[in-house]
Amino acid sequence: MKAIKWNGGDNNGVVIYLFADDTAIDVQSDKTVIGDPETLIISDCNSSNVTVVTGVTDPSDYWGWKYKHTSGSSLSVNADFKGSKNLDAGITSLDTTINVGNSNPFTTAGTVKIGDEKIAYTGVSGTALTGATRGSNSTTAEAHTSGSYITQV
Repeated sequence: MKAIKWNGGDNNGVVIYLFADDTAIDVQSDKTVIGDPETLIISDCNSSNVTVVTGVTDPSDYWGWKYKHTSGSSLSVNADFKGSKNLDAGITSLDTTINVGNSNPFTTAGTVKIGDEKIAYTGVSGTALTGATRGSNSTTAEAHTSGSYITQV
């Protein structure tokens, strides 16, 4: 895989895009051009702020900004990443599986917030956060409707 990563500052090493090895990537002084023929232009990525690294291992749960690259072929979890998404289906105050449609934006375990409720979870499945403990951190378990915003805390 090829990764485009930020250079410098607070986001140094953060992988913002991941592409197949055969994807043409041209980092220019004012933009990055993807594809040959051109299929995408990324205007805020240029030769002064990004680098392309090759031979990177593809994590099965890739999501932009979730990983960092420091050297070699492996990516490490970006500790500052806070995933978010909308609920794919409503949940009751008793549900212990939280359907988000795609769990990649979230870490493998942690705490999320929906409205005023915090929910600790112990795992992820392709479409859901699993092992949820509702009403964590002294909050109250509540029902939430499909489309409610959920964010990692």
